[in-house]
Amino acid sequence: MVYYGQMNILFISEIYLPTVSGVATSTDSIVRFMASRGHHVYLICPRPMAPYEAPPLPGLEIIYTPRLRDPILVNKPMTVIPLGLWEIWRTIATRNIDVVHIQEPGSLGIMTLLIAKLYRLPIVGAMHFSMEQVIRMTPVFMRPLSMPLMTLYVRMVYPHYTAIMMPTKTVTKDLSALIGHPERIHAVSNGVDTTLYVPQNGPYTALRKKYGLHPTQTYYLYLGRLDTDKNIETIVRALASTPQDIHLIIAGVGTQKQPLEALAASRSVSDRIVWIAQVSIAEILDLYHLSDGFIIMSVVETQSIVALQAIACGLPLIAADAGALPELVRDGKNGYILPPYDAHLLAEKMVYLSTHAAIRAKMGTESRKLSLAHHKPKVLHTLELLYQSVVR
Repeated sequence: MVYYGQMNILFISEIYLPTVSGVATSTDSIVRFMASRGHHVYLICPRPMAPYEAPPLPGLEIIYTPRLRDPILVNKPMTVIPLGLWEIWRTIATRNIDVVHIQEPGSLGIMTLLIAKLYRLPIVGAMHFSMEQVIRMTPVFMRPLSMPLMTLYVRMVYPHYTAIMMPTKTVTKDLSALIGHPERIHAVSNGVDTTLYVPQNGPYTALRKKYGLHPTQTYYLYLGRLDTDKNIETIVRALASTPQDIHLIIAGVGTQKQPLEALAASRSVSDRIVWIAQVSIAEILDLYHLSDGFIIMSVVETQSIVALQAIACGLPLIAADAGALPELVRDGKNGYILPPYDAHLLAEKMVYLSTHAAIRAKMGTESRKLSLAHHKPKVLHTLELLYQSVVR
């Protein structure tokens, strides 16, 4: 019999706020939505590297595990096996858990999978990464082995989930081709709060003044990790082929900050790039509202939360024809889909939009319309129904 009442949900994430990450943002939105629906949510995640106090919410209990510094991602904590085993075991053994949600099959995820299986609990597993993303973030000397090893790992882990949550139809097809079991794989968007991420109200002159930006020049925004898998270098190269009145805002931290700065200097565009490191939610909204368009040329996105936020804020979206990004762009309607490494074509589109304000506005309107299908309460209710369908 399917259970439709209040649930005790154990949520496992290898990454959480304040780390800047799509998975961290997804984790926070899901656990807070489920708690607001009257469920009791236990979130187990690594203790953050910097002091951070998550806003309290009735029904949400955050349980931190011992942390080490991630050797690959900047400012990201990690918990390695067997650290965290006690917190997971104690929570499952004493909290009458109805369903387990594992965001990623890392150290915490694998330990939880084994214990949840021992207790015969239903498990919903998410997949927020692509195989190519893993390869790009693997040290060069290990890359020949990374694909077969990751393929083996995915085939060993994901079939053990009761149900699998994927953010887009694109990646559900990819995973189904890899492991089979299409009946277990469900497309559930990461979603965006379209009541918070809204188009700007009035001119952005004041916002640009706040950040020391020119009031009338064109600014394109990239927001996210500065790592190799994001292909930000193509955006910098494109900027070098545009007029002096076109600028770029790059917001985020990562291993590629210095190489990108060196590339900008070599292409003589350093003075046209605004670098912003850590940003709060309020500042993120400011960045969307003062920008003329959003650019993401990553080839590994399973959806892209920042792209969802950008279109909800009414920005034209220029994106790579790769991963699941084409699901967020109607080419020529709310932006453009381009070959991932074609800096020349990207520069052309940047110039065209910068000189056609009416088309930018029309595309922004279309972006906003498209984003409404991803309104967070709607898509997270779909996830809630998925939880209920696996609880017996």
